[in-house]
Amino acid sequence: MKGYTYTIVFTFLISAILTTVLAVANQYYQPKIQRNEEVAFKRAVLYVLDITPETEDQVETVFAQSIRAHSVDGAEVYVREGQDGQIQGYAVLMYGSGVWGSIQGYLGVSADRRVLLGIEFIAHSETPGLGGRIDESTYKEQFRGVPLLDRPISDGDVDGITGATGTSNAVLRIVNNTIDQLLPKLEVGL
Repeated sequence: MKGYTYTIVFTFLISAILTTVLAVANQYYQPKIQRNEEVAFKRAVLYVLDITPETEDQVETVFAQSIRAHSVDGAEVYVREGQDGQIQGYAVLMYGSGVWGSIQGYLGVSADRRVLLGIEFIAHSETPGLGGRIDESTYKEQFRGVPLLDRPISDGDVDGITGATGTSNAVLRIVNNTIDQLLPKLEVGL
């Protein structure tokens, strides 16, 4: 009986100590985690609007100089403005279901809403090495410059990922749904 009691007390103490260490570490690093998430968001918006800061340290400065946030029907729209204040593009959040969970990212369109400027993913649960390849630049770059016609973007416009047809189709569905919801709102203006 003594052996069981010792095991239970030992397990409880070790669990309590390790839980405390993890809680303290989480609390200590929380500001850094939040800052990293904010920088990742800004980097994603800049990427879809085809702005590439020269260094990682310039992300926040370039974002503050080039991007303005607006609310359109409760949705955040990020507007790229040129030196003269002219609108050069829009970025919006896109999200939907993938194969194994939700896919979230940003989508950018030109000021005239006729050309897709880019897409970037900020969160997904797709299989690494298969559907997870949506994070690769070769996949994302093929969305740059795709004309937004009176039809959905299809697999004829962009290449899917071999072995990840479900993820490829999910991305196209998410992009098309976002465009269908985005364009009418942007036509009204900001």
